[in-house]
Amino acid sequence: MKKTRRDAKNIIEENIFKKSFEIVTLNEAYGRILFEDIKAKFDIPESDKSAVDGFAINIDNLEFPITLKITDEAAAGSKQKELKDGAIFIMTGAVMPKGANAVVRIEDVEKNGDEITIKKPVEKHSLINFAGEEMKKDEIILQKGEFLDYKKVSLLANIGYYQIEVYQKPKIGIIVTGDEVKEPFEQADTAGVKNSNYYILLGLLKDIADITYYGKVNDKIEEMIEIFQTALNNNDILLSSGGSSKGKYDFVKDIAQNLEFDTKFTMTNIRPGRPLIFATKNEKLFFGLPGYPVALLVNFHEFLYPFIKKMAGFKEWENRVIQAITKENIRSKEGRVDFVRVNIEYNDSKIFIKNSFSQQTSNFLSMAKSDALAIIDETKGKVKEGEVVDIILI
Repeated sequence: MKKTRRDAKNIIEENIFKKSFEIVTLNEAYGRILFEDIKAKFDIPESDKSAVDGFAINIDNLEFPITLKITDEAAAGSKQKELKDGAIFIMTGAVMPKGANAVVRIEDVEKNGDEITIKKPVEKHSLINFAGEEMKKDEIILQKGEFLDYKKVSLLANIGYYQIEVYQKPKIGIIVTGDEVKEPFEQADTAGVKNSNYYILLGLLKDIADITYYGKVNDKIEEMIEIFQTALNNNDILLSSGGSSKGKYDFVKDIAQNLEFDTKFTMTNIRPGRPLIFATKNEKLFFGLPGYPVALLVNFHEFLYPFIKKMAGFKEWENRVIQAITKENIRSKEGRVDFVRVNIEYNDSKIFIKNSFSQQTSNFLSMAKSDALAIIDETKGKVKEGEVVDIILI
């Protein structure tokens, strides 16, 4: 069952569901996705406060230069004072005294004992942070679906939140198939290949999903069915690599059928990585990815990553596509969507791209050293130097 790139993406999106929520403390909130809009609980600042260390004064009816007596002191966190005459020494963040309407910096006065002399005019309301200037009570500060980095977590602390609702992380199981696959720590084998696919998937998913690795499985269908069933029982999504094509030992389609999954498609019109199995059962999702790391990575960026981010609750979940100018011809073939490994150059605020040194599906080095994938639509064919194309950063 072959689908076009667009049809395949539509089918996947139709079957994606968003996770529910859980409550976490700020210590656990880093890297999570908000399940709720966050509103300010109170005005910030809560009251008019001094922006600097200096002297609170009332400039009404004052003529400068002027000498004033220091009558009191206002510290940060202390109760509001009242200015009746003279000046009050005030610290940064302290509540403005009642009756004061400006602050003058320490360095802008001459102090002599308990008196200050202000030589230059002071403007009304200068150096005051007014109540609600930063945010108003009930104003939406963060929106549902936002990613919580350290700045936003500290903002939550700043506005008085300690427990918040976040999306549960998708549970994802990973299985790598193939007799020929060897783990990096295993003895080198000239007939085998190393397991880089697990590390690709782990690196891309570890911050947005709970990952369980079920190991490397040999091409024995009974053993594969048992492990696949266990993984599917315990996860929202199962990802497997290898065994998705038409070879003698490519059993993944048979396993999906054996486990009574509804297979939506087994191939798309992209290159590299045409073989891609997508199947569903109730709310369980199964993706059978190609074994070549390059093909797996292209499929993952195009068909999996955006939708897993959507399941995880991201407000902005789609791939960010930008445009770039080609610095050389790009080979492509009409009738398929080519994902071309490219490197980026910046010049005069413009983005240029050049082919990575190899486009062979078997060459992972060129993928590892690429900056982006250029997307050449099936209607395009060969791209000439100087043309503008879409790219996604990898």
